[in-house]
Amino acid sequence: MTLVPADGGRRSRRGFLYQDAVTLLDCLDMLDGHWTAVSWEDLEDILCHREAVPVYRQVKTVEGAGKRHSIADVCRPDMAKKLENRTPETSYLGKLFLGKPLPEGTRFTLIVNETPAQDLYEFACERSGTREPVSDKARVAIIEKLNGLLLPEGRDVGWCVDRLDVLITARTSDQVEDEARRRLAPMVRAYLGEDPLVTEVDEVLKWLVSVHIGRSATELSPRRHTAEDFRGAFEESILRATGQRRDGGMERLLTLQEKLRPAGVLEAEAERQHETMLAFRRTRRASLGTARQRYDALADKIYAICQLTAARRRAGRIDAGAPAYLATLDAVCELPEVVAGDVPINEALAVLSDITARCQNRYEDAS
Repeated sequence: MTLVPADGGRRSRRGFLYQDAVTLLDCLDMLDGHWTAVSWEDLEDILCHREAVPVYRQVKTVEGAGKRHSIADVCRPDMAKKLENRTPETSYLGKLFLGKPLPEGTRFTLIVNETPAQDLYEFACERSGTREPVSDKARVAIIEKLNGLLLPEGRDVGWCVDRLDVLITARTSDQVEDEARRRLAPMVRAYLGEDPLVTEVDEVLKWLVSVHIGRSATELSPRRHTAEDFRGAFEESILRATGQRRDGGMERLLTLQEKLRPAGVLEAEAERQHETMLAFRRTRRASLGTARQRYDALADKIYAICQLTAARRRAGRIDAGAPAYLATLDAVCELPEVVAGDVPINEALAVLSDITARCQNRYEDAS
């Protein structure tokens, strides 16, 4: 048996935005533990795995109001074929059931963007859920319409029908992306340790759909993506959208308090520094062009000051604690652009707080 994708080859054209957005939802389900791996443009539009068990998922959308899939529709041979080639194998379900391994536990999902007709609706299930048993009438209807479909490994059409689910998703790609956006926003927030900008969540979504999923679908061979793989892609998308790495640096307030406490900074003051730091991070991430370059250049200079202070402290030239902290503040305040008023002092100190939160403790030990 030759194993090939349902459409006869890897993706070679555009127009798959809806399918890619649905694929993103499956990848997010994988992060929630529902799947162990997900691939796309593989043996099916989307191929999900629970360990070694496959779940073959085919996306079939309809355009225009009032059009609904039915059992007759999904079992109808492809009318674009020549008359002699209009066989059950060319129908939606024929393609879904054929051309792939069928081990125990296999399931099939027909993903549609509208509520199907009543007979097919019996197979409907929730995302990440299981469906109710269907009537004998609906089951037999599919078996009869796919009569003659030859399946491998001793399977028959009835075996496949018993493992068929219909997943009803949003009607348009924009609506599917809205669902993905709602799920991504708290994930980005957890990563950053603060509320993301709306544009940042949009950029994360765009990169995951268009680059991670869309571009990889055009590669010569499909690749099975694990939760670890996708988490890496997710973090890369945040880096691209915000310019910030995790690096253990998006810490909560307590971490910044702990780092400032040996310097004699009161917790109320540390909390205020934390708030100022978050405001700076949002301003920097929203900046563009020369403004972004200016922020980055200032951060580089202040980071260098922190390095020098730490080196002097380790060499015994500056005492740990409050003296090291004061030396750092003095050096930041003496920067030429701060002295000249080109950089407000509160902005420079917010950058220092940001660097303090990201780096090793520069005021306490001799590390």
